[in-house]
Amino acid sequence: MHVFAKILAPMRRSWRPLAIVLLGTTVGLVQAQSADDNSADPPSRVARLSYMAGDVGFLPSGATDWSDANLNRPLTTGDRLSSSQGGRAELELGGSTLRIAGRTDLGLLSLDDQLAQLELTQGTLNLTVRQLDQGQSYEIDTPTVALVVDQPGTFRIDIGNNGGSTQVTAFNGDATVYGENNAQRTVHAGRSYSFVDSSLGAVAINDIGGGDAFDAWCNDRDSRYAQSTSSQYVSDDVVGSQDLDQYGSWQTTSDYGAVWFPASVAVDWAPYRNGHWAYIAPWGWTWEDDSPWGYAPYHYGRWAYIGGHWGWLPGPRGVRAIYAPALVAFVGGGGWSVGIGGGPVGWFPLGPGEIYNPWYRASRGYYSNVNITNIRGYRGYDRNTMINNINIHYNGYRSGRPVNDARYANRDAPHGFSAMPGQAFAGGQHVQHNLVRVDQRQLASAAVLPRGTSLRPAPGSIALPRSSHAQSLPAAGFQREVVARHAPPSTRTTASFNNLAGPQRAATPGANVRVLNSRGPAVPVDRSQRNLPPTSNVAAGVPIGVPQGNRGEPRQGDLPSSRFARSQAGDASGGMPPEPRGSMPRPDASYTPGANQDRGPLPPENRTLPQVPQIQRATVINQPQPAADRPAPRYESERGMRDDTQAPRSDNGTRAYPNEPPRTMAEPVRQSYQQPQYQQPQRSAPQYAPPPRTVAPAQPQHAEPRPAEKSEPRKREDDRQH
Repeated sequence: MHVFAKILAPMRRSWRPLAIVLLGTTVGLVQAQSADDNSADPPSRVARLSYMAGDVGFLPSGATDWSDANLNRPLTTGDRLSSSQGGRAELELGGSTLRIAGRTDLGLLSLDDQLAQLELTQGTLNLTVRQLDQGQSYEIDTPTVALVVDQPGTFRIDIGNNGGSTQVTAFNGDATVYGENNAQRTVHAGRSYSFVDSSLGAVAINDIGGGDAFDAWCNDRDSRYAQSTSSQYVSDDVVGSQDLDQYGSWQTTSDYGAVWFPASVAVDWAPYRNGHWAYIAPWGWTWEDDSPWGYAPYHYGRWAYIGGHWGWLPGPRGVRAIYAPALVAFVGGGGWSVGIGGGPVGWFPLGPGEIYNPWYRASRGYYSNVNITNIRGYRGYDRNTMINNINIHYNGYRSGRPVNDARYANRDAPHGFSAMPGQAFAGGQHVQHNLVRVDQRQLASAAVLPRGTSLRPAPGSIALPRSSHAQSLPAAGFQREVVARHAPPSTRTTASFNNLAGPQRAATPGANVRVLNSRGPAVPVDRSQRNLPPTSNVAAGVPIGVPQGNRGEPRQGDLPSSRFARSQAGDASGGMPPEPRGSMPRPDASYTPGANQDRGPLPPENRTLPQVPQIQRATVINQPQPAADRPAPRYESERGMRDDTQAPRSDNGTRAYPNEPPRTMAEPVRQSYQQPQYQQPQRSAPQYAPPPRTVAPAQPQHAEPRPAEKSEPRKREDDRQH
């Protein structure tokens, strides 16, 4: 002990100056962290409007008047969509897709890096989750229940015509339905569940029969991801990459590796010209392209002018791509007046390895990530060079000073620099129709602005009025109350530089959201249906419209999907044995106690979905029939029913949210995200050959009739797809 005391004595004498040094270092770190707060960083993802058919209305966050929805529009917290009779729309997120049928009201209550929370107040929604990052989940809030999906799968949600019931159909994967007082229930693949209140006390459980035209369309759209060639070159989180297959080609270049070249573009075509600028909080100015493929190349990666042609370089594979509103550099000074006093606004696309300066608040971490995940290494440019350039540019970004001696490859490329009047820019007018000639001498002396243009959006440009030919969209469903598992944000505030257009819009989900009461006793998730035997009362080859036993025509108040759901005996009757076939209740009445008497059919209602051909069941479960007795099905869904006769799960306690790491499907395989390093594509790509050019771009194929286009500068088609 005496020896130990001698050792400690000099340590005590030297501790005080060491503590002072450590304290000073800690204070410096705290100050650096406070000066680089990431709480105001924007989300790393948005939802893309990737398909439209029929009349679809759009209500931006903070707006009061509905406008026409536009293809390639980024959607975020607080935005809403409403479709008319016969309309359809598709939203893409990284690793998932949402699709709505006609007469459907859908709102984004919250969209951040972890949770995508939506309100479905009326109509039909299809959700396909292909993959999830750690801790990510989806929540669909309806008038009766909240559905939480934290693993891959495909689900359909139907709201009853009066909003008093919700039907959840699980084609693939499991999910959890939440109700009042900690009520929970797991929904399993191959089953359809009908809920009439938030207590989850009464539920009708049905087997899935044949699908309808909406299911067939969703299934066909899903197949595009599995068959995409671009997935060999692009990270899975790059939204819209599957559209590149149809509208261009991948070629291998000596300097940059795999590069995508658009096909059939005009001779004077250049990026960031065929579209308009829109102001979307919290990012500010955002590019919306009119091309059917015009999303991924404008919000991820970089552009290069190679051999007389423009090509797109994606970011590195194996990293989660960060969304950017537009990967361009704005210029000003030297005779240029960027939007001040009616002067022109000028920009050019960033080239390989060039650093993106956001024109909104960004922490050092966000600044680094949005660049690292969108810059791929190439010959003569390594990771150390990239990190050094990021640090140099970030210092200029923080101080508001341009970086000296910064070089930009696309600034002097043919047609690379674009400029338009500031008034037209702020009003969201089409760029190609409002281009101005640029004096190259002034352009040479104009500096790249570290914080973008200071121009503010023109009044009314955030939400343009509805077209005169468009139908009225009362969006009555948004007046209905929905129940939520998580409280959505009541406001969204973003710390802003002086270049942002004043106070940011508040994302106000509205007073129709009620957070479920979780103060009751913890109720374990109901997994009793796991022990049920497989059903065998499935008749093959019978059209959906033909009654089978207890199946009658839909009646007033039926859910849209009730025509292809079949009651599962015992699930809704407290374990009672099934009744004779002739007296078995229909699915719409199976959740009502004592409703075991068959009713005569009433005249069918006018459905929200378009009239479709009758669809036949493609498979038979435990009921073999001779092949000659089976008519050929008209539609065979890829979403096969899964056997639910597995052993019960062992986690019978209270379900925590989220309670386990996300699980991935067999296809596609989730990549392991590491530090970005360029890897040569595994697939052998053809050597570079100049893509063909034509004066007029080729028009995309349309699956449905197209009405005449409008005469406004911003064109819109009633049926746009790719």
